[in-house]
Amino acid sequence: KMTFIFKEIAPHSPFLSNIKALYESAFPPDERRDFAQVEQLLAQNPHFKIRVIFEMNSCAFAAFLSYWNFGSFSYIEHLAVMPVVRGNGLGHKIMNDFFASVGNRVLLEVEPPIDTITRKRVAFYESLGMTLWDDFHYIQPPYAPHLNALELRLMTHGTFTRDDLTAAVATLHREVYGVTQ
Repeated sequence: KMTFIFKEIAPHSPFLSNIKALYESAFPPDERRDFAQVEQLLAQNPHFKIRVIFEMNSCAFAAFLSYWNFGSFSYIEHLAVMPVVRGNGLGHKIMNDFFASVGNRVLLEVEPPIDTITRKRVAFYESLGMTLWDDFHYIQPPYAPHLNALELRLMTHGTFTRDDLTAAVATLHREVYGVTQ
């Protein structure tokens, strides 16, 4: 049985090369920032953190979760699991560990559930007790001027009102995407 370790990494972690490779293969350009920005955020922004997941015995890299902790809520920016360890419940373990450790409300973005893959993704998060806000209009600002904004949906864990979501979105736009209204 594989045992996994969950560890927040420091800037210049040796795992950053593994994270970069998985990040760039798991997310299309419109859904991610340039990895140099990820490294800069990790070094300079106290709200931004990356948790690495590796197998205890082999120390093999298995997954990562990048997130922002804003005190009143945490925002999961990216979660990706290596293809070789998918399907064994690791995603559930990562998320449940995250919920237990941040001790506050959690928010994330998902693609609208319009096909098999996107519906499976939403169902995965719902199986963890998350709520899909399908009627809340949300546009993810582009990560860079040459990239596209995306129409996404929000999912939450813990208690969020519509007003809480509106305030959280303002925080995301300002802190995560650098958009000022």
